[in-house]
Amino acid sequence: MNNLDDNIASLDVLDAELVLEIASKDILGFKKPVKFFNAHFEYKNIFGKKRKVYYNLIEKIYYAKNKIKIKLYGKMFAITLRNVVNIENNFVKLKKLTGF
Repeated sequence: MNNLDDNIASLDVLDAELVLEIASKDILGFKKPVKFFNAHFEYKNIFGKKRKVYYNLIEKIYYAKNKIKIKLYGKMFAITLRNVVNIENNFVKLKKLTGF
């Protein structure tokens, strides 16, 4: 039984691999990379604090012009990725990764 427990990897180890990174700009024009992992994504808010959001909290993902918006359950505002390069390709990858 102990041998079986050694073979099971924790979710943190499985989720540690970076899958996709999208570079965007914040309201002031500074670069703000958003890193997507297997089960969550990480970004820094406007105050510079690092945030981690799991994919099961995402309500919907959509894009308009050069912005990708990620709407979360129970939140009034969406997380906006502005001035994304190659937006259509990144949007398709993001939807496939998050399961939408």
